[in-house]
Amino acid sequence: MAVRHDTLAISKPTDARRVATKFERALGSEKVIKPEAAGVSAYVGGATFAFVSTLNKSDQRRLNRRKAKAELGDRIRRILSDWLMGAGSSMSVAGKLPRIEQRKGGGLGQILSEEEGRRRLDELAVTKRLEDWAGPVAGATELSREFGVPRSTLNRWHHTGDVIGLLKGTRKHVYPIEQFVDGRPAKGLADVEAVFGNPRTTWHWLRGHNPTLRGLRPIDLLKDDQVREVVEAARSYFQQ
Repeated sequence: MAVRHDTLAISKPTDARRVATKFERALGSEKVIKPEAAGVSAYVGGATFAFVSTLNKSDQRRLNRRKAKAELGDRIRRILSDWLMGAGSSMSVAGKLPRIEQRKGGGLGQILSEEEGRRRLDELAVTKRLEDWAGPVAGATELSREFGVPRSTLNRWHHTGDVIGLLKGTRKHVYPIEQFVDGRPAKGLADVEAVFGNPRTTWHWLRGHNPTLRGLRPIDLLKDDQVREVVEAARSYFQQ
């Protein structure tokens, strides 16, 4: 996360005090909130505003995500608890923390050979047809015959990453039909695959309903030319 540290402590103290004052006044109007709690909460809020206002828009959007907010709240609670314990607070913060029970693990256990490891994985693996998770797919011949996509064009798209090609068997590639719009692949497929580096992972993510994208499927948004929103969601989901 890029932060302009040179401005953090110099250009924002006035803004921090202004926000803290407004925050404290708002909390003070609530009778159930004690002045001490209002004061420190207002100070933390003002300091947080001073920091966040120095970030670029991209980082501010990252902090605004629901997952980031939940993590930030948890970290703030930990920081305050740690500080109070270090300062010898009379609040007995340590007494409110869960008791830590010491246990001794069983170790790594038996080390298996690669051959034995693969055998055990094969016993647990469940065979699933590609079409069951990828949806309808078609080979180069079918795409040329049914959708008018020339083989040479398909090969070029595959080489540049503009289409998602899934390996079926040992050599043959098939192409999910859902990614095409009027005989051409949806825009942005190459950008999304560049985030994952794996066509199967890419396509599995593109077909799933995504809470970051209002519960919609990324592939449907790409077909609606909403490339930027999908790429940003992919980066936030896999590069945090």
